[in-house]
Amino acid sequence: MKSVVTLKLKMRKNPALLQTMEVYSKAVAYIAEQGYTNKISNRYQLHHLCYYRAKQQFHLPSQFIINANRVASQTLRSVKKSKGRQPLFKAYLPLDFDKRTFTFSFDKVRLTTIEGRMDIPLDIPEYYWRYLDWSWQTAQVMMQHEQLFIHITFTRNIPSVANDGKTVGIDLGIRHLVVASDKRFFSSKQVKKKRIMFKRLKAKLQAKCTKSAKQLLRKISGREQRFIAWVNHNVSKEIISTAEPGDKIVLENLKGIRRKRLGKNINFWLHGWSFYQLQNFITYKATIKGIQVVKVNPCYTSQICSHCISLGSRTGNFFRCTQCGYSLNADLNASINLAKRGSMSDSVLVAVNQPYISGDDSKATRVSSYRTADELRDNVPSGTLSTLVLE
Repeated sequence: MKSVVTLKLKMRKNPALLQTMEVYSKAVAYIAEQGYTNKISNRYQLHHLCYYRAKQQFHLPSQFIINANRVASQTLRSVKKSKGRQPLFKAYLPLDFDKRTFTFSFDKVRLTTIEGRMDIPLDIPEYYWRYLDWSWQTAQVMMQHEQLFIHITFTRNIPSVANDGKTVGIDLGIRHLVVASDKRFFSSKQVKKKRIMFKRLKAKLQAKCTKSAKQLLRKISGREQRFIAWVNHNVSKEIISTAEPGDKIVLENLKGIRRKRLGKNINFWLHGWSFYQLQNFITYKATIKGIQVVKVNPCYTSQICSHCISLGSRTGNFFRCTQCGYSLNADLNASINLAKRGSMSDSVLVAVNQPYISGDDSKATRVSSYRTADELRDNVPSGTLSTLVLE
């Protein structure tokens, strides 16, 4: 199995790099303008129309012109689909790099700019050291809140392990964020309190409609997203902590869940939480550990008896079988059914993943003293993140 992780790191502002990002943004805007005027959104037609003109006008490396053409094409297709107006772009768009335009060392990156290749030092947090001997692939430099970040992707082939261990079903819901078939419950009580607080605060700010209220609203939204990611990270870590290589984790296939309309209140709780993100976190943590992850169709898992496979009845958070009289928590019943379905042949294997990794590097440690991957690995402690137990 192939595992993919993304490291989010802060960067020092470099004048040449900022100038490259600014010129690149202008190139994207120019190509998009030409495509919008000529009613062309096809990537290859845009390339033939604008490549040499953009190359001559902006003096960017060829790979950046190709990337600008791709971004402009994607934007124009979106505008065409929504019948919108000519698109506008930020002054500093994210700048993509591949192995032709950047190289990674343990304490720096070498990036291609309009002034040539430049070395930019990096402060790498201790938590990321475990990934530094993986194979680096691509990078993306972006500007967020006047701070420069670089996202570097690393890949590694994880040896496949025979599935001869236990199978754990994972049911996601509203009353409980997660219920595992091994009888572990992660309550959403504290999460709901936090989300209600965010909802009320955002409603007050939206009613004011002042400039300062809108600025604060953006900060509140970002804080809520970070809170969701923090909880999902800790819950997923707790789930994986008891699994071993050779085990199997069974998740629900959530495709199409957003199309369901179950009422304003239910939709707020169901659609407001990033269950897809939680599944991604579970997947990439499991893959690194050599644990197989599959997705199955969740239809009727909370209405079928996990004891006799007959159709029962669910009332609130309680399930009772009308045939054999078996009763238990409805979410636990669903997770057991998911675990049983996971052993069937129609399961969908999930092997490639990409996590969300926080950019907090307050505990960053420079690794410039380590020159090789083996030397680095020998000096890295095997610490883990703190866990969260929701009650």
